[in-house]
Amino acid sequence: MSCLKKITEKVALFTALPLLLVGCASTKYSLTESASPVAILGVCGNTHVPYYSSEVRDDEYGEEDGLLSNAINSFFGKNNPEIQTAADRVDYAEDAFRRILPEVAGIEVVPKEAVMNSPTYANIGKNSLLSYIDVKIRGEGYKFMDDIGSKKARLISRETGAKSLVFLSFTFKKYIKDDGDNLNANLGAMGIMNVLMYNEHGKKVLEDEFTVISPESVEMRMTKYDKDEMVELFPSVIDQLINKFIVKYL
Repeated sequence: MSCLKKITEKVALFTALPLLLVGCASTKYSLTESASPVAILGVCGNTHVPYYSSEVRDDEYGEEDGLLSNAINSFFGKNNPEIQTAADRVDYAEDAFRRILPEVAGIEVVPKEAVMNSPTYANIGKNSLLSYIDVKIRGEGYKFMDDIGSKKARLISRETGAKSLVFLSFTFKKYIKDDGDNLNANLGAMGIMNVLMYNEHGKKVLEDEFTVISPESVEMRMTKYDKDEMVELFPSVIDQLINKFIVKYL
């Protein structure tokens, strides 16, 4: 190989290297890159707390959320704390996000009133049939949606002053620990949080999922356990989910 050819190849390599490095860096989203303030466009959760399993157990009303299972839950689960506190978990999740994001990441969260008063947000889903078939518990005032188009995202950012827009979707379950079985086990509280974020230009910049299982457990014997005790484990799980998200992207 001639000296001229070797020099030409080296020049080409060093010319391409910065482009490769820039390309790799740009794929990593960061909460510190002009992300503040963040506007919450939706928070939702499931209606009951099923077991982490692909099968429906004899001692629960349904495997996952759905129109039929929600109807059954509302009828048979009137005295079940896990079902009765579904909205409380969603409300806590919203409050926790508004509290933890500024405390840990220094990222401001847009007041809820600013989002609700956004003309674009207010007009989304008016007279929509989705409100009748939605199977999730929604935070008070939030629309029946888990995503948004880029144009509406840009308009809402402009109207609220937000640099980022976020949707938070939670699924809460019971997790059988320590090789337990369907009758006797230590049950952990399991939380799954899906995060979807847009930037102020309406570009989807982040879509990720986080899972946490509580270190604490509730004892189950012959399928019986303290449901109030189980419910009390979820606030800590929610806090851990939000912190896990922040740590990954800060």
